[in-house]
Amino acid sequence: MALAVSPSNHHHHRLLDLLNNQCSSMSQLKQIHAHTLRTTSTSHPHTLFLHSRILHFSSLHHLPYALLFFHTHIHHPNSFAWNTIIRACARSTSTHRKHQAILLYLRMLSQGDVAPDKHSFPFVLKACAYLFAMSEGKQLHAHILKLGLASDVYINNSLIHFYGSCGSLQDARDVFDEMPERSVVSWNVMIDTLVQLNQFDDALMCFRQMQECFQPDSFAIQSILRACAGLGALSLGIWAHAYVLRRCDPQVADDVLVNNYLLEMYCKCGSLENAKIVFERMEKRDVTSWNTMILGFAMHGQALAALEYLRRMVDEGSLMPNSITFSGVLSACRHNGMVNEGQEYFTLMTTQYEIEPVLEHYGCLVDLLARAGLIAEALDVISNMPIKPDAVIWRSILDACSKRSMRIEISEEMAKKIMESEEGSNLSGVYMLLSRVYAVARKWDEVGAVRKLMDDKGVAKEPGCSTIEIDGVAHEFFAGDMSFAQILNA
Repeated sequence: MALAVSPSNHHHHRLLDLLNNQCSSMSQLKQIHAHTLRTTSTSHPHTLFLHSRILHFSSLHHLPYALLFFHTHIHHPNSFAWNTIIRACARSTSTHRKHQAILLYLRMLSQGDVAPDKHSFPFVLKACAYLFAMSEGKQLHAHILKLGLASDVYINNSLIHFYGSCGSLQDARDVFDEMPERSVVSWNVMIDTLVQLNQFDDALMCFRQMQECFQPDSFAIQSILRACAGLGALSLGIWAHAYVLRRCDPQVADDVLVNNYLLEMYCKCGSLENAKIVFERMEKRDVTSWNTMILGFAMHGQALAALEYLRRMVDEGSLMPNSITFSGVLSACRHNGMVNEGQEYFTLMTTQYEIEPVLEHYGCLVDLLARAGLIAEALDVISNMPIKPDAVIWRSILDACSKRSMRIEISEEMAKKIMESEEGSNLSGVYMLLSRVYAVARKWDEVGAVRKLMDDKGVAKEPGCSTIEIDGVAHEFFAGDMSFAQILNA
């Protein structure tokens, strides 16, 4: 890359042309940067623009370099420079960099030379959403109102996403309802927020309203399929699938993410045959596609099918199983009492695929052993875990003890471990399991003591819950609930 030295405007244009049309690597950028330092004056009116292009390129390719350049070369940054560096930090996968995006915004305010504009806020709100920084995000919202930017559709979309990420549904609704103008993205982010916060019925209603204004795209379809999966509403899911095939562009129907959500919806709704049809028709599959099927088979007790799809994933798909894959495989072995296979796959995961087991993997292995009555082996796994066991793992042991004539001391120790844990102190099922252990041993005084302890702590037995779909509407019922009979007789 030959560079000619010239102090003229032509020289600046030459450097800009190199940056815009020929620079494709950080190595080339550093050459241009070095030449800029040697041959241009910081007082030249075109130098700031040249610096802004260097900043922009480096922010996309090497953030530490961009930050150093920003702090050392851009002495009076304009809004483009501020927004470029804030955006780069907000988009980084590093939590530290996202904090830095907020700090840079505060520094821009404190310097006072440049006011934030409509491009500044979406980037900072993105960082706040990732960090669940509710207080900072609300202050940003106040700044937006103060600067008269409350009608900007892009800022409002970012506000909805921010409030949704922080779990503040009402604030997200308020922003959405007060928008003078909405885009497809506005509807998508509102529907996604409702699904994310388990407001599935409202998400479906919002989707119907969206169709009055816009043709739903793949993002809206993905959210609706998640809502159908969350409701367990098969007929609604089939309708959504038909909508994709009949009303959406072919590229939406062939989209891997859309098809993955279709797989998840059919699996969660218990329609494995439909899931298999969708899967076999997919032109392209990723790891999530295979994982969804394996988890679906595991969920419905079809362990052999789950293991077969693992084999196919490796042989046909030429894909590497990941941590989620083995969660499904171990869960399948657990539900079918396949102790030897479960232990073999756990070893395969850690040795051949070098996947570090997480709590979920250990939980599956412990539960598998405990269900088979191998309590000592299960406790041995727990004692050798590099992770602190949670209430779910201890409960697996307690549940197994309650179904077998094990020493009461073990059950009492397990119950104590659960009650000492933060998440297990108020779980009514723990008390009920311990009560069952005492009842099997005919220790009626202890049974009474457990019931009294529940009363003293205000722990009530959680009623069983079922969901059923009638005429396309999902209904939830609890044990002792008589509204089911009223619906059937209506």
